[in-house]
Amino acid sequence: MEDLWKYLKETDKPVALYGTGDGADKIMAKMEKDGTLDKIQGIFASSGFVRDRYFKGFKVESFEDCLERLGNDMIVLMCFGSSRPEVLENVDRIASQCEFYAPDVPVYGKNIFDKAFYAEHKSEITRVTALLEDDLSVRTMVNTVTNKLTGSIEPLKACQTSPEEENSLIVLPEGATFVDLGAYNGDTVLKYTSLCPTINKIYAVEPDKRNFRKLKENTSHIESISYINALISDKSGMSHIDLSKGRGVHEAKDGGDIESVTVDDILKGDKVDFIKFDVEGNEHKAIEGAGESIKKYRPVMHMACYHRSEDIFDLPLEVLKIRSDYKVYMRHLPHVPGWDTAFIFV
Repeated sequence: MEDLWKYLKETDKPVALYGTGDGADKIMAKMEKDGTLDKIQGIFASSGFVRDRYFKGFKVESFEDCLERLGNDMIVLMCFGSSRPEVLENVDRIASQCEFYAPDVPVYGKNIFDKAFYAEHKSEITRVTALLEDDLSVRTMVNTVTNKLTGSIEPLKACQTSPEEENSLIVLPEGATFVDLGAYNGDTVLKYTSLCPTINKIYAVEPDKRNFRKLKENTSHIESISYINALISDKSGMSHIDLSKGRGVHEAKDGGDIESVTVDDILKGDKVDFIKFDVEGNEHKAIEGAGESIKKYRPVMHMACYHRSEDIFDLPLEVLKIRSDYKVYMRHLPHVPGWDTAFIFV
């Protein structure tokens, strides 16, 4: 299985980055470490984002200008993520004209999923794959690993499913209690209360103050909802958060102070039927903080597994240490790179 980073060391082709920002920073840092930074010969952006600007010393171009200057043997590395149909359509258009890869650089954490990382954790990945419940889950795991190693987007396309198919796995009882970890602006509260009208109690947890205000505004019509402006972790109290730019509020060794809370402390022994985890790389700690509730009530769980390189094996193994009787599914919705990937525990 080809390692993208090894390939970039060996090729003489010019490299162009598609997109700027945090993803480009991480890809450039990896290439600098590998001694391949000088192979980057251009940076381009989608139409409407080109403008008259520079990034890391490069003038931001259009794809067409970059292609004309470097030729169609250039290698394009995608530096951002999207599920928007028009963006994915543009990705396909670009990929039809030159080599195209979506490198897997973790949203959080420092471990790159390269061949060395895969070799180190192959036994855990194999173990989790053997525990998956259906063929689509196995294909999703195999293709996710292939995408992470090679950067190719074709494996993701070959295993992607629809929201409707994924949602069909989540069946809740009458009078269900739903804990939404990483409730953002209320989008998933609205989604799951629509899909599962049997839900009658919601705990919506969101650490970001701006998102928290939007969450309350967007769901104010829903009865029996409790709002919690705190970071989900493995212990209640105070935690540090990273104050640098990024995709969301996440825990760090140093930084600003924020209140943290556990699922077990939120519920105080009460029953829970469904937990959604999307907590910016803090999923492992969130599982630990929900251990008693998971052990006692065995709730259905939808858990994002794309924030850290370890998530695809570490998270299910942590859950199964608490309850070994879960059926585990893995699903990927249309998204490049594989950020819309999750485990569903039923």
